[in-house]
Amino acid sequence: MSRRIWKREFSNFYIEPDGSFVEAEFQAAKHEGHPIRQAIIRRAATPGRAKKLGRKWRLTEDELVAWNDRRVDVMVNLIDKKFDDWPELMQMLLNTGNDPIVEVNRHHDNFWGDCTCLKCYRIGQNWLGETIMLKRRQLGETAVLR
Repeated sequence: MSRRIWKREFSNFYIEPDGSFVEAEFQAAKHEGHPIRQAIIRRAATPGRAKKLGRKWRLTEDELVAWNDRRVDVMVNLIDKKFDDWPELMQMLLNTGNDPIVEVNRHHDNFWGDCTCLKCYRIGQNWLGETIMLKRRQLGETAVLR
C-alpha cells in the first residue's frame, strides 16, 4: 500500500521564494467582479490574513454558486503556475512518485483535504491533493515526451 504524502511546500499557505502564496490569489479569485476586495486580499501580508480577508465579505447567492462551480478550476490554474514558476518545487513533486498526495488537516476541511479529527467521520474529498497529483501526472507525461 502506498503511503500518503503531504509536504508543507504543497500548501496554499507556503510562502514561495518571491514572497507570494497561492492562498492570496485563491481568495482574491473568489471575489471576481470586486476589484477593491481583490486588491486588499492580494496585499495581505500572510496566507492566514488572506484567508481571513477572503471570508470577510459575503458573496451573493449567485456569486457563491458561480464560485463553487469554478473553484477547482481556479485551484488547478494556481497549482500549475506555482509548480511551473519554481523548478525546485516541481522536482519535489516529481520525487513523490505515484504516492497519494493528501492534504491531511484537523480543521474540518473535507473538500480540499481530509480532516483526521474525531468529529469528522468520513474521508475527505482531497481536491487540493487531487489538483497537485494532476500536475504531477502532467509533468510526468511531459518528461516522457522529451
